[in-house]
Amino acid sequence: MKITAILSTLAAATLVSAGKFHELPESIRTVPRGYIIEYQDGVRHNDAHNSLRTKNVDYKVRNEYGIFNGAAISVNSKHDGKDIASMAGVKNVWPITLHSIPKTKKGTKKPTDPETASLHHMTGVDLVHQKYKLTGKGIKVGVIDTGIDYKHPAFAAAGADAGCFARYGKNCRVAHGWDFVGDDYTGDNTPKPDSDPMDCQGHGSHVAGIIGADARHIKASPKPPQPFVGVAPEVTLGAYRIFGCDGNAGDDVIMAAMEMAFNDGMDIINMSLGGGSSYKTNPQAVLGDKLVARGMVLAAAAGNDGSQGVWMVSDTGLGDLSSSVASFDNIDGRYSSFSYAGALHPYAPSEAWGKNIDLPASATLVPIFEKDGTLSDGCDETRYAGINVKGKIVLTLGDVTRCKSGGRGTIAKTAGAAGILIQSTPFGLSALGGNPEFPMAAIEFKAGEELLAAYKKNANATFTWNNKQSNFLIEGGGSPSDFSSFGLDGELRSKPDLAAPGGNILSTFPLAKGGYSVLSGTSMATPYVAGSHALYMQAKHAKPRGDEIRKVFKNTATISKNYGSKSFTSVAKQGGGLINVLRAIETTTSITPDHIDLLDTNHLRKSVKITLKNNGKRTETYTLTHVPADALNSYPKGNSFPLPTPLIEADYASVSFSQGKVKIPAGKSAKITLRFKEPKAGKAAQFPIYSGYVVATPASKGSVAVQVPYTGLKGDVSKVPIMDTDEGFPVLQAVNAAGNLTDIPKGDFKFDMKKFTPVVLTRLGSHTPSFEIRVFDAQKKNFVGYMSTKTSGSAVGSTGRQKNVDDEGHMVFSPWLWTGDVLTAANSTEPTTLASGAYQIVVASQRKLTPGVYPKDFETFDLGTIKF
Repeated sequence: MKITAILSTLAAATLVSAGKFHELPESIRTVPRGYIIEYQDGVRHNDAHNSLRTKNVDYKVRNEYGIFNGAAISVNSKHDGKDIASMAGVKNVWPITLHSIPKTKKGTKKPTDPETASLHHMTGVDLVHQKYKLTGKGIKVGVIDTGIDYKHPAFAAAGADAGCFARYGKNCRVAHGWDFVGDDYTGDNTPKPDSDPMDCQGHGSHVAGIIGADARHIKASPKPPQPFVGVAPEVTLGAYRIFGCDGNAGDDVIMAAMEMAFNDGMDIINMSLGGGSSYKTNPQAVLGDKLVARGMVLAAAAGNDGSQGVWMVSDTGLGDLSSSVASFDNIDGRYSSFSYAGALHPYAPSEAWGKNIDLPASATLVPIFEKDGTLSDGCDETRYAGINVKGKIVLTLGDVTRCKSGGRGTIAKTAGAAGILIQSTPFGLSALGGNPEFPMAAIEFKAGEELLAAYKKNANATFTWNNKQSNFLIEGGGSPSDFSSFGLDGELRSKPDLAAPGGNILSTFPLAKGGYSVLSGTSMATPYVAGSHALYMQAKHAKPRGDEIRKVFKNTATISKNYGSKSFTSVAKQGGGLINVLRAIETTTSITPDHIDLLDTNHLRKSVKITLKNNGKRTETYTLTHVPADALNSYPKGNSFPLPTPLIEADYASVSFSQGKVKIPAGKSAKITLRFKEPKAGKAAQFPIYSGYVVATPASKGSVAVQVPYTGLKGDVSKVPIMDTDEGFPVLQAVNAAGNLTDIPKGDFKFDMKKFTPVVLTRLGSHTPSFEIRVFDAQKKNFVGYMSTKTSGSAVGSTGRQKNVDDEGHMVFSPWLWTGDVLTAANSTEPTTLASGAYQIVVASQRKLTPGVYPKDFETFDLGTIKF
């Protein structure tokens, strides 16, 4: 068991120098007056608490952390995060962030479809089970989630105590656990911890089943829809429950679970949670790196924001040593289908409809077009004007930028349509919510194109709806999931790290909720990686720390292509590629480092050294080659907000090697210099993210080739737009007494801060090391402070980009409602209320990879002068 250093034995440190307060944007939900404090190295908890008390901070301890060396507190006095950060002995302070239960997608496949349980052949895990008889036995995996239904028969083990079906604990598959919160916890109330980590929500049980369920021989009810097995069916599990039956969980609770998992002796922790882009300085990532440095593995979900474009990889896995996991879809599926103009196409009915579609042949097709002749998204009812759709089947595009399936279904139904087919974009079969009384279905993108072509030839072509399901090689199968988030992070670091199957995965669910379910998400890919680490540890009879195993998995992953593409998918989407556990176990070669960050044109790392090591028993000769991958263009028209789906371009870097071939004796290493040149194609003003792989192939037959991914950005990243000016941000407006936004009245208007209050609206399309709203005296032209608000906090500090739209399809932006308070300096501890007068408002965002000299290194917008 790992032992945490006992802080009380440390010599008392001198409490000196102030720490840093990490301000968060208004769009991120936090616990009111709740903070996470990291103490300086060597500072004892008692000394830190005494320092708070001497400053008259009235607080309550929520959690104490040993490895992190800090605490989570609730403050009852007027002190805020900046006050606490200014106190002696404090290193960092963060508001406690609330994280929602990950929003997975209900699988588009049924639990009885064979392919939902056939994913192991994509990764070599089926051969690892058969050839090496590896099961993860002796390895401990902690699941930090909604708990685990430890009574589920899929978690039974041969020789386990009979009582394991009524409890968890020693000699059971779920041997460790704790409920940090209680059923009723939502993130907005007080946790009520107890010793029972039973799952009442489902997410954690599904995750745990992917890691280690065994449902091959269950005869008890509810019976599995088909036999299936997790990646490592004999691992020992720890259930660390951080969510109630619904709602959110705070960082403070999550970090307490991370430390308990470590102290319980978990070798691996699975964190299928997180959300929103950030920097690696978030507290979960900081603690995660500390745990990995002490020998653990941390697997974290990359996020399900693939429809939001680049810069969106999730925060939990951003640590230098952790593994951020992307998702791949299963290769094939079993679907309902229809024939149109002689061609057979699969479809996925909406969740609300939930059954086969059976419409009469008289219900012919009617595509809905935009004015420019392109297929419409169906979100604008005026597009139906003059078109007879009564009793017919409408075809629309599945772009969710403006509305979701329910909205476009309502419009089609109101117009009199018999049903609607929605062409998935960019490919695959999208999951639709839909309307319960209106037939709706997703079709593949290719199917939509074929329907349009057939319609133009014969508008009277008819449908035949098939009652039985059939097997189809689905669009996107075996490729990165469209929902999986894109990198890079705000410092142009390569994230995600690698990928695993996460689309349409059959696994366990609480017995009270049916026992089994098919879900999709990076939440499903992450436990696949956690289980794969367990197999690797068992195979090597060792427990290397997470970043060491990550290197092996990245070296040996399967580099993949987007569906139907001849080129390889961007590293910003798939990381090192799809995990291949068989290759990882059998390889005798490694490349260090496991990724290369080339940064941008101004900081280009033109020369990079890699170390190629031969761990085999004989001399090996390696050939070095370069495999370019897709470039992602998110700013093709000079747009200020990245495209929801980046354009794929053939912007390829060139790579030369100091040695094209190298002979390395057994057990020895060789250093090879890589020289990079940026792509000739691609416009620097559009900031394409280019990427690829350097591959070392052994000459010996049957030996495993290894590779290292690289990423770079052509152009000056400091010129990447931060504020979304295309949508009119930033803008200064007024809020009236009713709480409604209005334009500021014209003329010599003066805010009374009651009937009319000024508000600044901002919307960030990419990260910034410091987002600021600066206030200047309009007469003297001198800086008086950073805008500070009671509702959104203070406008100064690093932040990630914002989503394009939220889960309801509403545009995401931040309102800064101002009543005259400012922080006179970035490290100020108390807002100052300005005297009545005229003040100039400037929104400023520090550009990436710059020193932060104002205004030289900032994107600035002068919003004019206001009076109050």
